[in-house]
Amino acid sequence: MRWSPEELVAITGGRLLGRASRPICGAFIDSREPRRDALFVPIVGARDGHAFIGDAVAGGASAVLQAAGHPALPGVTTVEVASPLGALERLASAARDRCAGPVVAITGSNGKTTTRALTAAALGSAIAPLLCTRGNLNNHLGVPLTLVGEPDAAAAMVIELGMSAPGENDHLARLVRPTHALITSVAVEHLEFMGSIEAIARAEAETIAHVQAGGAVIMPDDEPLLLAQVPARGGPQLLTFGSGEGAAVQVLEVAVGERTEALLGVRLAGGGRERVRVRLAIFGAYSARNAAAALTVGVALDCPLAAMVEALEEVAPVGDRGRALALAGRLVIADCYNANPGSVAAALRSLAAVRRPQRVAVLGDMLELGPTEAALHQEIGALAATLGLDVVLTVGARAREIAAAAAAGGLEASAFPATSEPRAVAARALQAAGAEGVILVKGSRGMRLERVVAALEALTAAG
Repeated sequence: MRWSPEELVAITGGRLLGRASRPICGAFIDSREPRRDALFVPIVGARDGHAFIGDAVAGGASAVLQAAGHPALPGVTTVEVASPLGALERLASAARDRCAGPVVAITGSNGKTTTRALTAAALGSAIAPLLCTRGNLNNHLGVPLTLVGEPDAAAAMVIELGMSAPGENDHLARLVRPTHALITSVAVEHLEFMGSIEAIARAEAETIAHVQAGGAVIMPDDEPLLLAQVPARGGPQLLTFGSGEGAAVQVLEVAVGERTEALLGVRLAGGGRERVRVRLAIFGAYSARNAAAALTVGVALDCPLAAMVEALEEVAPVGDRGRALALAGRLVIADCYNANPGSVAAALRSLAAVRRPQRVAVLGDMLELGPTEAALHQEIGALAATLGLDVVLTVGARAREIAAAAAAGGLEASAFPATSEPRAVAARALQAAGAEGVILVKGSRGMRLERVVAALEALTAAG
């Protein structure tokens, strides 16, 4: 979004302390990652962002929103406001007002970021320009920063919302005011803060109340806790995706390997279904569900189906979220950006479906699970044994419960401390996988299992 100094004052209700002639395009909050000709918003948190205004200006900022009591610097537009964060939110709300097209808000326990990328690709095949969340900007700071970003005059928006406590999605959805709310899943996560799976479902569904008139809610057809959150009368239209016959986009078949191949049945506006095959570059049967969710949004907006399918096949994994690597005959699945019991179980089921001689799971601690964390880790180990995997290796004190339960189920399992050298874990995984096996690496972000993935690559390259 772009502003004149006068527009900044009018939207934020601030006071103009200094005016410069430079353009003002977008905003940033971290002076260590400055943006030239952008607005710097000093956030007061663990540190006071006002202390870094000079650094931000030196880095190229053309304007500053600041609280009272701070001097204006020469050469930049300076607006004094009651609260820099509150002013940023008002700018974000104004940016949302500029978009007359569809605005999709994406929430859910698992798959938000991948579904965001797939949805943006599907809509982008027919609608341009499109504004989409970048990176992990999905919280109370990231969402307003996304809304005020480029392109300035977006024809559509795809915005990811992240939460770890009740009320957070509600606050973000008030800014986004979606025409379509897509909820990917509900699963056990953040139990330290949420308390129960029912509370998680209610929090993920907080966007529904903010769906604009004539809009729709898109969610899985097999999540009763989510379905119960949709008003029976007077609410937005409900569209579902999944394996059921009533789904707007039905997942009919899935085969997993270096690419995930899915056969999807798409319900047409005039009745009947059209079957389409999609070859995704993202690992896992759950990726087929994410693609079905994205197609559901696109179909609701009358985007041409063939172009959407082609666009979905070009989407690369976002970081280590289902990234498949071919390493000297072996297949390594880097899915270690985050983990909770639902996402780990889904990843293990997909691993079990891979047709390889040896299937090895390297699993790290699942964090923020509260007082039942031991039992939840044990359930994952028992599942690995039930699925008939070949070897489970765990990293971390909590994940030892996975190894113990897997071993009790007759599976070969080894537990590594969190302090273990990644090369040691990788070497054992390569040995277990043999020449043509598959290795899944998954754990919570705090476990930094991407180091194990890097070690797998290094050891393979070294021969």
